[in-house]
Amino acid sequence: MSKMNATYTAEHYFAALKLIEQLYKDGEIPAFMFRNILKDYADVVDLSKFAIFEEKEDAA
Repeated sequence: MSKMNATYTAEHYFAALKLIEQLYKDGEIPAFMFRNILKDYADVVDLSKFAIFEEKEDAA
């Protein structure tokens, strides 16, 4: 969790990532960019709660 700042909690990061997820859903950012952002914070938040990982499960 070296990326985490002491003033922010995991909930703060989760909320920010959910806002970024909305940008992805609205077509404002490409899937690869959203995936890379999520991977950067995989040690901080549960990635199973995000759309891009749900889509992979549906396609399988």
